[in-house]
Amino acid sequence: MAIEKDDLDSIPDAKPVRIFIPLLHSKERYRMQGVYQKSTPPRFNLLFKAGALPVDAIDVQQACIVNVDLGGPSISVEAMISEIADPQQLNMIVRKSISHEQMRDFFRIDATAHIISSSFHPEFFGEQDTPWSLTGKTIDISGSGMLATFSQVPPMDTQTRLEITLPAPQPETISVIAHPVRMQKINDNQFEVAYQFDDISTEDRDKIVGCCLFLQRILLRLKVRVKE
Repeated sequence: MAIEKDDLDSIPDAKPVRIFIPLLHSKERYRMQGVYQKSTPPRFNLLFKAGALPVDAIDVQQACIVNVDLGGPSISVEAMISEIADPQQLNMIVRKSISHEQMRDFFRIDATAHIISSSFHPEFFGEQDTPWSLTGKTIDISGSGMLATFSQVPPMDTQTRLEITLPAPQPETISVIAHPVRMQKINDNQFEVAYQFDDISTEDRDKIVGCCLFLQRILLRLKVRVKE
């Protein structure tokens, strides 16, 4: 999908943006905030706080994902790093725009939400012959998955029903079917589990993305107040 010159022109100079940076020897993208600096389309620059960029770990051979919230519609583009100008600046060139559906897989934000993980099938029973259920909290969330923390290890070899109470202006609970993809023990009473959503309605996915945008705007306003 081509990026129109007007798309970049519509982004105000010094606009805070969200960038997903590819890393060497990793499939994960590093998520961070930057500040948009206008240049000649399809080029633009991103500025960062001193020491924030993981310069030595950036894979410049892969594309970055840049998301700009314009207070309603958002612009998401795939862009290459043409130059790491200095430890606080990336010079970028746009390759293509990204649709709302594609961005769901990349747009993730730190969010603390109440979550209940429980057995998916009613006929599934745990060791005590009762359906299992665990309460935890999310660490971050996106339209395609989430990272959560529990006081016990949930089953890692079966699909799970997740009931997530989104921290939106009007909190509401959504239900999705997911499967765990990895688990990490933090301490004796804390386990981080990453889930990928397998069955989620379009409406609930949009609610998650909307919640992420809402939380991002709160974070940006907080950073502006702190900076001032």
